[in-house]
Amino acid sequence: TPCCNKIYTCRFCHDENESHCVNRKDVTELVCTNCDTRQKVQAECENCSLRFGKYTCLECKLFDDEEKNQYHCDGCGICRIGGRDKFFHCETCNMCLPVKLKNRHRCVENVSRSNCPVCLEDIHTSRIPCHIPECGHLLHRTCFEGLLEAGHYACPTCQTSLLDMSQLWKYLDNEVEMTPMPPEYRDFKADILCKDCHE
Repeated sequence: TPCCNKIYTCRFCHDENESHCVNRKDVTELVCTNCDTRQKVQAECENCSLRFGKYTCLECKLFDDEEKNQYHCDGCGICRIGGRDKFFHCETCNMCLPVKLKNRHRCVENVSRSNCPVCLEDIHTSRIPCHIPECGHLLHRTCFEGLLEAGHYACPTCQTSLLDMSQLWKYLDNEVEMTPMPPEYRDFKADILCKDCHE
């Protein structure tokens, strides 16, 4: 790695063992694990001709033998998994989204370039899948599931509902309607703002 001049088999191993993160695009050399030849980053070893990975992206310095339908997205600036045919790059959100969300999602400018509002970890380069609620703000799927388990049903960023809450609202409206108000509050009115529809 150019940052600390040590040899690691992957960037995750580096980041777990060092007090800083490696910028994979700064990597200019690699060492063949078969013959120990140090060389410039390339698809196969210049000495023993070993192919470094079934999937190779020289821009990201990524070599992978597992088939994950990897593809490089120029818009995201990184490799993604899942297949180019199943995703599209939204220029406003500045990230790849499932094709089923094309023209069916709320755009939030550069949404993936901010951290998860729950764990505060990076979303854009994370290996954890993200959840995309109706409001368009992103959070890791595991963080979303954790919120639901803890009884939190609102987006941590904008407080809109993360799920369809219409049945609960109906139930609560019915409860309020069935509860008589004390005489001193009978004519009392309060203005409220709905966090879902903003009215």
